[in-house]
Formats: sequence, C-alpha cells, structure tokens
Amino acid sequence: MTSIIKNRVVVEDAFTVVRAAEDGALPTVDALPAGKIIVPFALWKEHKSALIASRSKDELGVWLAPDDEPADIAPDFYALSVIAVDFPVFRDGRGFSIGRLLRGRYNWTGELRAIGDVLRDQVFFHYRCGFDAYAVRADKDINDALSAFNEFTELYQGANDNPEPLFRRRAALNAALGAYFQAKVECLDALLDSIAARHERVKLASSLAAEDMVLTHAILSRGVKIGIFSLNTGRLHAETLGMLDRVKERYGYDIEQFHPQQYAVDAYVRDHGLNAFYESIDLRKSCCHIRKVEPLNRALADVSAWVTGQRREQSVIRAELHEEERDEPRNIAKFNPLVDWTETDVWDYLKANDVLVNPLHARGYPSIGCEPCTRAIRPGEDSRTGRWWWESRDTKECGLHITNIKIVEAAPSSAI
Repeated sequence: MTSIIKNRVVVEDAFTVVRAAEDGALPTVDALPAGKIIVPFALWKEHKSALIASRSKDELGVWLAPDDEPADIAPDFYALSVIAVDFPVFRDGRGFSIGRLLRGRYNWTGELRAIGDVLRDQVFFHYRCGFDAYAVRADKDINDALSAFNEFTELYQGANDNPEPLFRRRAALNAALGAYFQAKVECLDALLDSIAARHERVKLASSLAAEDMVLTHAILSRGVKIGIFSLNTGRLHAETLGMLDRVKERYGYDIEQFHPQQYAVDAYVRDHGLNAFYESIDLRKSCCHIRKVEPLNRALADVSAWVTGQRREQSVIRAELHEEERDEPRNIAKFNPLVDWTETDVWDYLKANDVLVNPLHARGYPSIGCEPCTRAIRPGEDSRTGRWWWESRDTKECGLHITNIKIVEAAPSSAI
C-alpha cells in the first residue's frame, strides 16, 4: 500500500486511483478494482449511477483533469468522499485554480487531493489553495515533502487557508495589541493607586533599570504617593548613577539613596579583599548583604509596604511570584505590579511614553547591578545570565527578595 500526506501527516492510502489505458480507453465498471477508488471524471459522468449503486460514499472519489470544469462535479458532492485534481506535469498550474474554486466557490468540504506530478516544491502552495492531501510522486521522498510546510512563517496573500492578506492581519493584530497594551497600563495605574490608598507609607525600590523606570514614570508622571529609593552600593556603573540626575531633571524628584555602612565595607575588604565575591557564593552573598540587604532593611524600616519591578519571566527563581505578597521578616506588604509583564510589554511602555532608559541596556545589559558583578549577555541567553555570571543559575539572587531574610539592626554609632 502506498503512502500519502493527509492533514500534514504521512498515512497509508486506502484509495486506488483509476486511470485510463494508454490509448485513452476508460475501464468498464465491472473491471474496476475492489475497495475504495478514485475514478476519472469522464468515467464518473458516464457511469455515475452504477458507481453510486456499487459503492458507498466513503468508497468513492473522482479526479479532475486540468481541463475539467469544477462546476460540473459540484452537484455530485453528496456522493463523494474525495475529489482529486491531477497535475500531469510540474509546469501545469491549472490544478491550483481548480482547487481554489472547489473550496472557495463551490464549498467542497471533503478531502481534496493533489495527484500526478506532485513534488516537494508544490505541496505548500497546494495547501494554500485548499488541498489537504498529497500523493507525492513515487520517486520522491514523502518525508522531505512533508517538511516543506514549515518553510514559510509569514504569508502575504490571502488564500483558501487564510483569506486575510498580511496587511489586514497585521492591522487587526496591532489593534488587538493596542487594546491589550492599554489594558495592561490601566491595570498598572489602578494597582499603584490602590497601593497608595491602602498604605500611607510605601516605597518603590528602584535599580534604575528598565522595569523600575516603568514604575518610576507611572508613579511620578501621575503624582502617585509612593516614594522611590535606590541602593547606592558604591560599586554601581557610572551610567546607573547618572540616571539619578536624569530623573531629577525630568520629573523634579530626588530619588532617595541608601548606602552601605562604611565600617562593614571596610571590614569585608580588610578580611577578604575588595573583589572576594568572585571566590565563593558565601563571600558573594556576604558582599550583597553588606551593600544591598542591610541598606534595604533601613530603607524599609519606616514603611508598611514596598514595591518592586520583579517579573516572573526574568528567571526560574521568580516564576512563582505573585502581584501581592507578604514580606514576613519585615512584617510588611510587598507588591510586584509588573509580575505578568513580558519584556516586550516593558519596552513598549518605555517607548510609548518616552521614558528615560539606562544607557547600559543598549549595550546588552537587560539586568543591571553592581559593575563588577554584571556583564552584557550574549544572543539567546537568559536576561539574568549577566548577573553573577560565574555562578550557577539557581543561586542568582542577592537576597533582597528572599523571604527568609534576617533583619539586621544598624550598628551603633560608636562602631561606625
């Protein structure tokens, strides 16, 4: 039994295609093979009643030659399960028009099969004209022909498979995306307003990177009563520090800065060296604690809630984030308004609102931290690959967003 492609799957062909003899003579009905058959249209016209009487609909099909009229077979659709169109030679394209007419004008809904000189280069275009089955020429690789369906990702013209041309589909998509984006922004604004209404003392922790600039703009451009602070670790890029002045110039707002305790920085450098964080995860986390976690604890000491720019899409560790959480160690609420935003959402917002952007993003830094701990990423890498790149993926958090953070009291003034 031979094989055909049907509905983009290689299957065994249950039908026998009946052809005329070399001299053009048609077989008699009595001489037809048993089982399911696809007969020439000329034979069908001559012996339709006998064929219908001898076989059920599921066992009958008709094939049309390039010069047959599809309108002539339309009244007989009720008696057929397959209509095939013959392509006697590769160069003859009349069968494509027959396929389009059968599907588009005469509303044939059964199997529409291409037979004859059917080659790999044709099957995708057969599909566009309404064919769903293909008897690939016997000397050709049917699996190679099957792969042709995956070669085109965008289809410009409308056809039987999709009557909408690309420009109309794009217009509809842009309209849908515009509505989707507007809904995202409205939800963000509503959430920030709700946070400010529910918490008299609330702050946004800003790294001055893309996500936090979305939130910064959403807060400052609308006068939402949410404070903004940043952790100045002493090891930030000059470009990041420059964002502080740019925000001041654009919005007239001074982002509050929290620095590490100098005595703790000095002790770390004395005992381990300035860049000891490269040597082990423990030493790296100790540095993060001194330069980021302890200052964060001070920044949040007088609030009942804080806001972050975390997104689920950023890393596996953040995949379980919620829009609203409880920061149990600090006994305050924690909000992640962008939790379900994609990177595309973030950048669409930044562009649409002409929001200030850290120059490091244009140099391949999707996630920005301390200068010695952050590098640009390569194409295809996860957005947080550039953070602590010498560590495994599962350890890439500094401790700011881990729920079992230990609250460390600031050192007494005598120790500073």
